[in-house]
Amino acid sequence: MRDVFKWIRAYPLTALMILSCLVGGPYFGGQRIFEQYEAYAARIICEDVLASYTGQEQSARPLFEISSRNTEEEASKLAEEERKKGPFTKVDESYLDDALFIGDSRTDTLNLYAGWDHATYYVKTGTNIWAIMDEEVAPDPETGGNVSVDKALQKQQFGKIYIMLGVNELGTGTAETFYQQFKKVVERIRELQPEAVIFVESIIHVSASKDVEGSVINNKEINVRNEWLKKLADNETVFFLDANEVLDDDSGALKEEYTFDGVHLKADQLDAWKNFFMEHGVVREMK
Repeated sequence: MRDVFKWIRAYPLTALMILSCLVGGPYFGGQRIFEQYEAYAARIICEDVLASYTGQEQSARPLFEISSRNTEEEASKLAEEERKKGPFTKVDESYLDDALFIGDSRTDTLNLYAGWDHATYYVKTGTNIWAIMDEEVAPDPETGGNVSVDKALQKQQFGKIYIMLGVNELGTGTAETFYQQFKKVVERIRELQPEAVIFVESIIHVSASKDVEGSVINNKEINVRNEWLKKLADNETVFFLDANEVLDDDSGALKEEYTFDGVHLKADQLDAWKNFFMEHGVVREMK
């Protein structure tokens, strides 16, 4: 025993290390065993949770997926798809018996060649969204002359009103000022025609050959203004109709075979446009 004490006095640090291992070993070793058991138990719990999650319908998973792909562009595409579906239904030509078409020379092509003789047309070549309500293009049975669109809408009620203006406005103002004026016109028509279904029509594109001329009449600006026009639709009383869906070629320009000047449709090429109207009626339920 004396020899042991001598050795400890001679090698105190070594003795302390041996003592630490003898005393601390069971504690730290036991602690390690407990830590390993707890980690194992936690892993089992996690596996059970994941198993139950993957075995369910995972109703929360779509939220994950939407957040990962819900970019601004994706959201815009989804909104556009919903708009195209819309509340539209197929109708026949009798649907237009109480319809009014308001517009410029493009709409006048319908007036002259569509064969929709029971519809009413307030049209004028060269008119625009700033002038339309004051244009004296509406026949007045009382005087035998014409009155302004605004006055005519105070005298006769319509079931549907189609408005297509915008090509003559290209190069005038901005897309936003064009929209703001169009909004005022729609609001005025709604005030005068509270029961009518209002259709805001897109500005029809021009042909590729017209587009490359580089004038103010170009499809890039038409697209910008059409995006603004879409904002007018509430899909309850005002609806947006984009006939470019059936009139465009693969490049997004008016099909060359449909037009004689790059802007106006040919009289014998109206079928696609006419069918588009018939595919996009809005029928309200009777109260």
